[in-house]
Amino acid sequence: MNDIAVPGPKQQVLPVAANIFKAIVLLVLLMGSFWLAQWIFGSLSASTHFSNTTAFILKWFAVGVLAIIDVMLLIGMGVLAHDAVHRVLFPSSFWNDLIGGILSALAFLPFYANRQFHLTHHSYAHQQGLDPEGDMHERPLIHAMTLGSIVALLLQLRYMFRNLLRIHQSRYTGRAIKDVLLMSGMVAFYFFALPAMGISPLLTVVPVLVLFPPVFGVRAMSDHYGIPATVRASAQAAETLDTDDQTALALREQRQREVSGWVVLTSPWLAWLWSNVNYHEVHHKYPWLSYRYLPQVFDATRTRHSYLVVNGYWRSLWYLRNRSYYCTPEEVAAFRAN
Repeated sequence: MNDIAVPGPKQQVLPVAANIFKAIVLLVLLMGSFWLAQWIFGSLSASTHFSNTTAFILKWFAVGVLAIIDVMLLIGMGVLAHDAVHRVLFPSSFWNDLIGGILSALAFLPFYANRQFHLTHHSYAHQQGLDPEGDMHERPLIHAMTLGSIVALLLQLRYMFRNLLRIHQSRYTGRAIKDVLLMSGMVAFYFFALPAMGISPLLTVVPVLVLFPPVFGVRAMSDHYGIPATVRASAQAAETLDTDDQTALALREQRQREVSGWVVLTSPWLAWLWSNVNYHEVHHKYPWLSYRYLPQVFDATRTRHSYLVVNGYWRSLWYLRNRSYYCTPEEVAAFRAN
C-alpha cells in the first residue's frame, strides 16, 4: 500500500510544462554563454586598453569562468535526462525518450546506454562488485572527483558499442541506432553548427570538456561516496535495459531499509538547476518519482528513514575528504553523532 505522502507511479502528476520550460531555459543560457565567451575573447583580443599579457589572462579567465557555468548548465540538462531515463520526464514514451535523448547527448552521454548503466546501478545500488558506479568512484576522493565522469563516459560508450555488436537482436536494434544518431547529432551541433554560427568550439566546447570532470565531481561525490556497502543476496549483476511501474516498485522494502546515498540540503536555485538531485537517497528509495516530489517526500519520511543529511556540497566534500567510497559503519555512526 502506498503512503499518502508518497504518490505511486500512476498517482503522480508529471511537471510537463515546467520540464519544457527548464529545458528551453538551459539551452538558451548555454547558447548565450557560448556567444558571450566568443564576444569577450574577440573584444579583448582587439582591445588596445590592455597589454597583451593582461588581455591574454583576462580573456582566458573569462572563458574558464563561463565554461564552469556551462558545465553546471549541462549537468542540469543531464539531470532532466535522468528523469527521462526513469520515464518520468513526459507521460508520452516518444517525447520522453526524444527530449531526454537530446538533453543527454548535449551532456555528452548516449541516452539508451546511459539508461542501461543507470538502471543497473539502481538494481544493485552501492553493492560492492555489482554496482557499475563502483567502477566510477571506488578510488581516493580526488581521483574519483577528477576521473569518475571520464570512467562513466567510457563505460557508457562501451554499453553503446556492445549494443551495436548485438544490433541484430531486436531488443538492442533500436537502442543502438538511436544512440548513434543522437551522439552523431551532438558532434554535428558542437563541432559543425557552432562554427557555422561564428562560435569557436575551442573557446566553448573544449574548455567545457576539460572542466567537466572536476565540476561534475563536486556534485557527484555527494551521491554515494563515503557510505558502507549495501548487502543483498545478489551473486552477480544482471543488465537492466528499461523500467516500468513493476520494476520501479521492485525491492521497495529492501531499499527503504538500507542507506546507499546522501541528502544534501542546498540553495533553492541550485536545487532548481539540478532538479532536486541533491535528494539522492530519496530518489533511490522512491525511483519512480519525478524530481518535483523529492523535497516533500523527504520532509514526510525523514523521521521514518535513516537519511544521511549534510548541509551543502562543500561541507559534504569536507566530510568525505578522509573517507573511502565504501566506508565503515563506525565512520557513519561518528558522522551521525556530530
